[in-house]
This record gives sequence, C-alpha cells and structure tokens, in this order.
Amino acid sequence: MHTDNPGLLAPSEATLLMFATDMDPETRKLVHVTYGAQGNGKRRIISIGTDAAHTDAVVAADRPWADSPGLKGVTSPLMTLPVPGRDLVDGGSEHYLFWHDEGTKQLKYRTVRTVHGAPYTITPVTDDRAVSAHWEALKDVVWPVTSMPVPGRQGVDGRNESYLFHYDTEGRLWYSTISIGRHPDHSDHSDHTDRANHADHTDVLVTEARPVADWWQASLKGIGQLMEIHPVPGRQNAGGASEFYVFHQDGRPGTARKLTYRRIAVATDAEHADTLVTEDRPVADWWSTSLKGVA
Repeated sequence: MHTDNPGLLAPSEATLLMFATDMDPETRKLVHVTYGAQGNGKRRIISIGTDAAHTDAVVAADRPWADSPGLKGVTSPLMTLPVPGRDLVDGGSEHYLFWHDEGTKQLKYRTVRTVHGAPYTITPVTDDRAVSAHWEALKDVVWPVTSMPVPGRQGVDGRNESYLFHYDTEGRLWYSTISIGRHPDHSDHSDHTDRANHADHTDVLVTEARPVADWWQASLKGIGQLMEIHPVPGRQNAGGASEFYVFHQDGRPGTARKLTYRRIAVATDAEHADTLVTEDRPVADWWSTSLKGVA
C-alpha cells in the first residue's frame, strides 16, 4: 500500500499500461503492454484483431522494462498519452510516459518513441521532467492512472482532447478533460528542440476534475481499482459512438483482487453519453492468449 494513497492498491505494486504501436485498421492493431510490480516490470507486444471477435495474440514475448532504453529508470509507470501529430511518423510513434519517482516522490514524465516493427524498440526522446513544471492541465493531479481519447474531439481546431482519470490522496477516482495541441507536420523531424521543451504541444484544462462516481454512472459504476482504458479496434466512431476496454482490479470485501475488464461506449456527439456494452469478465478467461500472467 502506498502511504500517500491509503485507499489504493498503488500502481507501484501493480500496474498495466497498453498503448498502440500500429494503428493500421486494415490488418491488426499492435499494442505495447507493460505490467508488473515495482522493480519487476515486464513488457510484451500483443495484437488485437479488427475482426468481430477481436482475436488477440502475442507478437513478442515478455522482456524486462530495463531492456528498453526508453523505460530505464522507470520504477512506477502510471499512464501514457499519445503525442499529437507524432503517431505513424517515420515508422514509429511517440508517447508521453508518466511515472511516479519513488525516490523523490515526484510525478514525472518523459517522451518515448516506439518503433512499429520488430524488435519494437522503445527509445527516449526527452529526459525526465517534473509534471508540475510542464503540464498546466495536470497541476492538481495527484495520481494519474489512464486516459481516454474524447470521441469526436481528435484533431479538432488543431487539438486532441482526452479524458484523464486520476485518484486523489483519499483513493477517490476523478476525471478531467484536457487538450493538447498538435505538433506541426514538419518535413524534417531531425530537430526535436520544440517537442523536447513541450513548446508546441500546449496543454489546456478543458473541464476541471469531477467525481467519476457522479458522471460515469452508466458505464463505470462499481469499478474497482482502475488500471487501463484502451480503444476497441474497429469500433472507433462507429455508429455514432466509440468503444473502449476498461481494465480494473476487482476486489470486493473478503475476496482476492483479480484483473477484470468490461466494454463501454461513449457517444461522439456533444453530450458524450456513456453506456455499458458488456459487464465485467475475468481477463484470465477472455484474454488467455495475449494477457496470460498479467494480474
């Protein structure tokens, strides 16, 4: 239990991150997965099909976090956000990686780049920086856990909007809406100065923090320890809504925690009404091929 978060099973003890490394809708969606306990984390590459069954498979087996230059020194990864305009560029994609520094007790971030082909190397683009000094939209966020792209609000007016889910010091789950400006499409990507300084990816707090229990009653009611939210391949902006997998540790009183998931949908219109598509299911039963061993 993390002493600063008495209501949580801290992500430093158990964590799951999933972020896309290949967004080609005509073939399959490759997903980079990092998971594990603090200091003993692993990473693997899985694929999720765009077929009706969303067939999953392991593409690259487990390797330690530290084997990737972009993950070295990260003891408690919390979440990733895609860098706007830097996906599918020169055979790779960039993400902001947020993590908790157990030594300094600081919330930090770095920018990393993942190559889309084997061996899917993760390399650093920027050094670690304090979130409090570079992210105005996250200045009051204590413990971020995951994000969700706001349906219908990607690339609008040069910005991408995301729902940011985070816990407070009492273990209550909140969400904010933030936006990040898109990076200009330079023909020469050799100069990383502006991106490194976060200068042309200005972040804005669109909606201040609200309790998830009050605003996501239809889809996230009864959610356990939230771990990750990931888009369902082939179900983005489909039929007026986008669907997402929601992974959480379900630990009711008197029972052991287990990794569970549900599917939800969020409308693409201005109201963004949320609905529950499928109820909770054990990951061990439904993702036995790609997420085996992830708890």
